Amino acid sequence: MNVRTAVLNFNGEKLLRECLPSIMEACRRAETPSRLTVIDNRSQDRSLEILRKEFSSVDVWLAPQNRVLCTYNEYVKQIDEQIVIFLNNDIRVESDFIDALVKPFEEDKDVFMVTSRCMSFDGSHYEGGRCKSRIKEGLFWSACVFERYEKKVMTAGFTMAAGFGAFDRKKFLELGGYDDLYFPGRLEDNDICFRAWCRGWKSLYEPVSVVYHMGAAAFNEKYGVDRTLILAHRNSFLFFWKNIRDLRYLFEHILLLAPRLLYAALTGNRTLVKGFLKAVPLLGHALDRRKRERNRPREMKDREIFNLVK
Repeated sequence: MNVRTAVLNFNGEKLLRECLPSIMEACRRAETPSRLTVIDNRSQDRSLEILRKEFSSVDVWLAPQNRVLCTYNEYVKQIDEQIVIFLNNDIRVESDFIDALVKPFEEDKDVFMVTSRCMSFDGSHYEGGRCKSRIKEGLFWSACVFERYEKKVMTAGFTMAAGFGAFDRKKFLELGGYDDLYFPGRLEDNDICFRAWCRGWKSLYEPVSVVYHMGAAAFNEKYGVDRTLILAHRNSFLFFWKNIRDLRYLFEHILLLAPRLLYAALTGNRTLVKGFLKAVPLLGHALDRRKRERNRPREMKDREIFNLVK
């Protein structure tokens, strides 16, 4: 197998110097041949200048427009490697992180994605990788830090989402890549992993592979914390309307939606209410995608998928 490592960059002049050298070293040390590319998402800072002067050996691909994670959709059409590793510009890596991600693809043809154990940038605590998803009180919920998660951090297994990791390029394209329904971002990684699981394609967590993440540095800087939370709520509704088919889940959603929104409004949780109001105009787009997904093969049911990560 061969690998392309793709670092998505937007206004990362302060991040490239700090993170890119570790990724370059990992590509050099990997037993699996791995070529490195920085995808520039129309940066408005000195990113391109820094790449040209200080990282001239690294390939650079200029995105036609900034589509956040959806930029990957167009990029992967331009390459022919079997595996593509997606990374953010605010991630540094251990020098041996690549081979551990590639190994599961060599052992199982049904693997769709493998993600690393993600630590805080200073290495002091675990941030994610082993993602758990549920339908709780009629709404979609997903988290990497959940009850008793500490006991499972060092154990390989299934996951429900990953914003970065190694992907089977052909399967990624067959799924249509990240869905711009969620643009500018949040939960598009849950969505693509869920759709892969529906086809019986596995998303895996591999703790031997380690990365260090600043935590959505560029995204929060651009959109702000409150707007980011509103986007997350908006997209949780869109995820549900697009993907969930289980009749009991649908009944709970309809029955509990109004009380949940009323309670949120009365208790000052305005981000949930604003997220719902922003989701409603996109309901038609979500239902259109729901119709398209209905015509695709489905090997696993909603409850089976959500129960994979305990």
